[in-house]
Amino acid sequence: MLGSTRGREFWLGGVIVAVVLLVVIGFVAVMVWDRDGRSRAPALEVSDEWRSVSGVRDVVAVDESRRVPGEDFGEEDRWEHSVRVEVTLENDLSGAAAAAAGREVLRLLEPEIARLVPDAPADRISTAFTLGSTENWVGASGLDPLDTVGDALADAVALREAGATSVSLSVSQPQTKGPGKADVRAPKDVLFQVATVAGRRQRPVDLLGGKAWYRSNELPDPAAVRLVVDASEHASVTSAQLSAPFEPLIVLVEAAEGDGVIDDVSRWLTTYDGYPGRSGQPLAYTVQGTRGGEVEGWVGGTTPPRTTMPPFGDAEPWPPDPAAPPCRMPDLEVTFGGHDAAAGSRQAWIGARNAGGQACAIEGVPAVEFLNAEGAAQTGVTVRPYEPSMVPERVVVPAGESVTAVIDWQAMSTANDPDVTTDLQVTALPGGKPVTIPVSWPGAPSNLDILDGAEVRMSPWAQGTSG
Repeated sequence: MLGSTRGREFWLGGVIVAVVLLVVIGFVAVMVWDRDGRSRAPALEVSDEWRSVSGVRDVVAVDESRRVPGEDFGEEDRWEHSVRVEVTLENDLSGAAAAAAGREVLRLLEPEIARLVPDAPADRISTAFTLGSTENWVGASGLDPLDTVGDALADAVALREAGATSVSLSVSQPQTKGPGKADVRAPKDVLFQVATVAGRRQRPVDLLGGKAWYRSNELPDPAAVRLVVDASEHASVTSAQLSAPFEPLIVLVEAAEGDGVIDDVSRWLTTYDGYPGRSGQPLAYTVQGTRGGEVEGWVGGTTPPRTTMPPFGDAEPWPPDPAAPPCRMPDLEVTFGGHDAAAGSRQAWIGARNAGGQACAIEGVPAVEFLNAEGAAQTGVTVRPYEPSMVPERVVVPAGESVTAVIDWQAMSTANDPDVTTDLQVTALPGGKPVTIPVSWPGAPSNLDILDGAEVRMSPWAQGTSG
């Protein structure tokens, strides 16, 4: 009797364990299924009319519509309708054939998508074309105009034929309504050729080959691309990077401060005779040692003409008065003038108002320290000239008017809640007493995403807006 009872208990325990295991396994499966949106998204049953299009290997259309829970109490759930279309073209198509296939398959798919998912707006329909492999990809959004898609596919084929091993591009750039940029990888020996083809086809490109990296939102300059490749081949160079047309050439060298190789590369760049390129503009360079040390200069030794900071606003320039006395710190009211952000770039403005009773002259670059919420200076912040060729200009400030200076930097990540700049300590005049000003501004964040180790550019004082 006792053995029988124990047997039943053992059997029941086994059943319970099995049920628990099934529940756990099912829960894990559901979790995996839920995390993978593509697993849950049902494929649409489009007609097989696309099979009649020459050069098209496969078409998959997926309904990625989802229900979005209401955010507030009592708010009803809503649906976001979207569709993803994946078109695989044959790998050996010519540019003209790829363009024709892309245009025709989209022409057939548009009414199909509208019939199957009528609530999906145009900007929630994405199309991806692959040319035989994922290394050559063209993405379209909102079923772009057929001719635009065809042009992008032809460009992708042309870049591949020029030697690119990987091409990824968007059909168009919504912001500029121009051609989307192509992200291209290729052996460094053919980067010049790829850049030439991209320029001829009016397609902006980012190029990566070996240790050479060229980036631009404008049409590529083959001479600049050749410069980057040539620099990358110099002994001890680990990478050569150029973000055209506004940034300097950055050459990283496996070296420490004081190593002669840094100076060797700098001298080579100063005597380089293959630049200026198409723009005709001089190009600054920076040679940096991976373990310290840095040298700056100009490619080919060609320096730009000296410039000054232009006045802000459209008011008439203030008259130069050689007899005007220098401004004094007691006469200057230092203020924060606001900040702005655009496409990864940041700018802030500081002002100095002449509160004295007569005009005074100011010349120079304000000294600025960046303080965190505890009032401590941000560490490792490097301040560089606003432009390498820019020099201060003597500005005669009428009574009641203000001069302005610009702080420029690249956006930095604040994901892990690091120290940010909440105040600026500004010394308006050499030897003057610093003034601490908060960076708060109506309708904007009360801090600047300048973190420890940031690099900022500081302009000289210039004529500000009136008032």
